[in-house]
Amino acid sequence: MTAALDRQAFFNAVRLSPFPGHLTPSQVSGMEAILDACPVDTPLEHLAYGLGTCPIETGWTMLPIKEKGGAAYFARMYDIRGDRPEKARELGNLNPGDGIAFCGRGLVQLTGRANYRKATLRLRALGLLVAGQDLETNPDLAMHPDVAAPVLFIGTREGWFTGKKLSDYLGGGKADWKGARRIINGQDRAAEIALHAQAFAAALKKAGYAPGAAVTKIPVPPVTAAPVPPLVPPAPRRTADPAPPDTGGVTGPTVQTGGVGAWLKSLFSKKAA
Repeated sequence: MTAALDRQAFFNAVRLSPFPGHLTPSQVSGMEAILDACPVDTPLEHLAYGLGTCPIETGWTMLPIKEKGGAAYFARMYDIRGDRPEKARELGNLNPGDGIAFCGRGLVQLTGRANYRKATLRLRALGLLVAGQDLETNPDLAMHPDVAAPVLFIGTREGWFTGKKLSDYLGGGKADWKGARRIINGQDRAAEIALHAQAFAAALKKAGYAPGAAVTKIPVPPVTAAPVPPLVPPAPRRTADPAPPDTGGVTGPTVQTGGVGAWLKSLFSKKAA
């Protein structure tokens, strides 16, 4: 996966709309992660809507966030012992404490034990999670951009959040930018998100986005840096050692008799010979 487009042209365009004339490094890195995770067959309108959802869902950070509110709020809203036990059961939060553990996280708010489990199984099946990665046992994994971005794309494509899918509203001759909000959260701020999504669509067109034209990224192996051993101070000069040669008042770095110093000494001796 990785969206094929001129990224410099894309960022130049979105800097002006929907952003207010500038981008922060974190906003750029967040959008890079989203573009990197884009399935190669994603229609332009679907990519634009995914991007357009993020300013509102993430508070313009374009990075995964945890739902606002504390433990008491999450327990009241999502826990089986809270104020909405029917909602808790719908989310798969059947154990006391699930409402707190499985509160919303991500670029779009993945919420509820059942949805964390569904995301784990689906992303594993697609090769986007390895066997040791499990959102149900480690919910904070949903905060990682490389996990949150696939959740955004696959979840909106397959209707994880409300049963509604992107294809119900956009692409294939459909252009219901406002109605597409029902994929995530009813019509909450739908008109605002629609404008953001259309601005992203214009930027993608300027950048030459082409579904199906994958960009191959060359993996760079991590560099392991070993700690530098501390320097060993030289042994104190013994009184029996000969005095240093007279340099005529010229001072300079002392050349040690071992290691690089010995190599340099032998090199100059060979040149003199």
